[in-house]
Amino acid sequence: MPPTVDGFLLLGWMEKDEAVRWLTKECQFEDPLSENEAVKKWLQYRDAVAALPERSPEPPKRESIPSSLKSITAGFLTKLRGPEVLDVLNIHPMDLRVYQLYVVADRANHHAKQLGGKEWAHCCLPVERPTTQMPVRSENGTIKVNIPHAEHLFTLGPQGFVIQQGGGFVSVCDLQGRMLLKAGYHRSFAFCRSLKKEPEAKEKSLLVALTNSLPLQLSPDFPMQGLRTMVLGSRPPLLSDFLDESLAMPVKLRKKRYEMHINVQVVPIDET
Repeated sequence: MPPTVDGFLLLGWMEKDEAVRWLTKECQFEDPLSENEAVKKWLQYRDAVAALPERSPEPPKRESIPSSLKSITAGFLTKLRGPEVLDVLNIHPMDLRVYQLYVVADRANHHAKQLGGKEWAHCCLPVERPTTQMPVRSENGTIKVNIPHAEHLFTLGPQGFVIQQGGGFVSVCDLQGRMLLKAGYHRSFAFCRSLKKEPEAKEKSLLVALTNSLPLQLSPDFPMQGLRTMVLGSRPPLLSDFLDESLAMPVKLRKKRYEMHINVQVVPIDET
């Protein structure tokens, strides 16, 4: 059997085809699910979502930033504040809307070890991400680069084309008055799970970056509007739903590694 990692799926908010793909292609079961069995499992969670009461669109409660963390906040904003990063908020994250309908518990476990005081703030608001060597090879005209995780872009920088990591901080954005968790799902999930285990914990809020743009899939111009409609609906998925056994299905996810594939083509263009 291929190696696996522990994860959770919010099946009830997925479209049928998406849920079936996760259960039959991305998850590992002792007895693999047939498509019909996957549909039955999806219907079970979809019905649980349909039975939920309507949810208020009010954003999570905002707290003042503790004096002990203001230097971290100031350093982060000095480095990254601009057109995209607007501010740093200290919020209770449980009621954040989510659009990513899975989390990998193993990744969250790593972040949970850093929980507490300034270490947790540094984990959520890093100014720079560590760099690692990325082995490169060429196969059949395709350049293949081993990358440590999926959040990498092939972009044009001041020195030419570069492979660049996306922002490593936990971020939120506004969607018609709803505060949405944009990035940092595993750190946010780790924080919420720690709170559930220790309800009397001193730290109950999380430092996050308020950003200016929506994920592409939630743009009003995106060709498929199902995800946007779900997040703006009367029963949107919340970060806290990953901790609800009636809504989040625990699964074994097939472990992934990531490669960036780059194809280059020289095209003759008529001069004018």
